[in-house]
Amino acid sequence: MTASLPEYQSREQSGGIRCIFVGKYRNKHGLLKMKNRLGQIAKLDNLVVAATLLSASGLANANPAPNKEFYPLIELTVTRLDVARDVALTKWDTRKSVEDLEREKQVISTAALESSAVGVPEGFARDFFSDQIEANKLVQYGLMAQWHRDGKAPTSPRASLKDQIRPKLDKLQTAFIQQLASTEALRSKPECAAQLYAATSGYGSERRLSALYSIALDRALARVCVS
Repeated sequence: MTASLPEYQSREQSGGIRCIFVGKYRNKHGLLKMKNRLGQIAKLDNLVVAATLLSASGLANANPAPNKEFYPLIELTVTRLDVARDVALTKWDTRKSVEDLEREKQVISTAALESSAVGVPEGFARDFFSDQIEANKLVQYGLMAQWHRDGKAPTSPRASLKDQIRPKLDKLQTAFIQQLASTEALRSKPECAAQLYAATSGYGSERRLSALYSIALDRALARVCVS
């Protein structure tokens, strides 16, 4: 009984395996047709690979390279976000709320006044430092949620909120204001948002920021570009 589809048999010969085609591709004409078909498939595969590589190249070129002029501002932001861990530990121990509206209002008002003194618009400064505070709280909530799941907070040494944490935040605030003043032209460019996105993405990849810190970084710099 002749098979309707190609059948394959294998036979050991001289330590190797030789495939014998039986059925449709048994004769010479059938083998030639098969060879031509395989050649067509190979050409199609090459075209698909070439198109894929061209498409990938186009996507890579569409994404702007990170503008590292933003890196000092990003670095300051990440440093401030790192302080959130110390703040969260303090509030965890004292069972205080993450949100402290009176303190936040005081920080924003002081920052706005200091910013206006060096030419940074007061309204912009209020928005910027408000975003920084919200991002900091985002990290605190994220960390404390993890500690609740773990049933405990880390046992690492605690920093003093009054003597260590707040003085550090005050120094960062001064550095932020200087950066805002020196990057006004950069932040006023039409392509600021695209360049900032590329810079934060590049920085996050280089430093291997966690998902929590990457989201907080975007939140902290949400309104840094001058619209």
